[in-house]
Amino acid sequence: MRIVLRDSFTIYENPAPLLVSRQAIFPGLVRFDDGELLAMFSIGQAFDAADMRAHTSRSTDGGQSWSPPKPMFRNRPDGRLESESFKPLVLPDGTLLATGYVFVRPDMVTPIVDPETLELLPLRNKVSVSRDRGRTWSEPLVFSVEGQPLELSGPAIALASGRLLAAAAPFHLGTDNHEGWIIASDDAGQNWRRLSVFFRSEQGNVAPWECRLCDLGDDRVAVLFWAYDAQQQRNLDNHIAMSSDGGQSFAPAIATGIRGQASNLMPLGPDRLLTIHCHREDPVSLTVRVLRLRDGSTAVENECALFSGTALASRTEDIAQQFASLKFGQPSLLRVSDSHVIAACWQVENCQHVIKGYTLMLD
Repeated sequence: MRIVLRDSFTIYENPAPLLVSRQAIFPGLVRFDDGELLAMFSIGQAFDAADMRAHTSRSTDGGQSWSPPKPMFRNRPDGRLESESFKPLVLPDGTLLATGYVFVRPDMVTPIVDPETLELLPLRNKVSVSRDRGRTWSEPLVFSVEGQPLELSGPAIALASGRLLAAAAPFHLGTDNHEGWIIASDDAGQNWRRLSVFFRSEQGNVAPWECRLCDLGDDRVAVLFWAYDAQQQRNLDNHIAMSSDGGQSFAPAIATGIRGQASNLMPLGPDRLLTIHCHREDPVSLTVRVLRLRDGSTAVENECALFSGTALASRTEDIAQQFASLKFGQPSLLRVSDSHVIAACWQVENCQHVIKGYTLMLD
């Protein structure tokens, strides 16, 4: 199967960059049955700004033009600052579910990560629903799974049974006690519980960040994640963990041989995946691949770089410097038809954080 990059487009960029700072990050895309697209992303005055708020934008022409972004939620009446990140899922009944997290901010200038201790600000997981295709949203509700702050940076998925699954790691920057969880909801996303652990290294030193999952059918679930060795402070191959019982248990994770960081995936059949990977260390690129799953291993059948260049590289001295120097990330894939896929990510372009889209054809 061949991947062809047909064109690129901008979902959002600051319309008045000389007057105000409006930086956009962390996009997610969904498609409704009539072809309308909805993008969900966060906008604030800087990448880690305390005023980073969730917004939505819409397209009725396949992504070539987008409506002005609209905030999902009102400002908190108590004035509390929370920087937001949510991702969308269309449920079988047409309801939109947004899951994600907020960091509770004490003021406008305290960073999310303490540069000396690497301690994080309080993280709260939240969920909201929309019954009018994302025009209005319920007040976000806090939910907790065993009291852990989960890096719920990707959307949930809906299984044929109606159960919802999401993948996340209890988020911290320590050198051990890292693992990846599957959480489940049987009431349309209002309550969540830990279902399983999809990954834990022998010493707990490998963090499974930016987890993304997909349903391969017949109770098969795949999770793709950025593996980071917190003791050695180095990025490892992206790994895939596979389940054959609806996410209740997982075989040992497979190293893909792809040295990426943030990544995503979608099914192309029972034994093929379309994946997208952020390569932020030399050679730098955002690359889409067709992967075949074979008896506990993966093989790259084809690939296509959406962009490349060392100007988008990250610093690699330590994880704090890597996080502080990211220039693109959180890629996603949305199937529009059998041969048409839209990829999206945030990217620094002309000194602005913008939301980009890419039209891909499969043949």
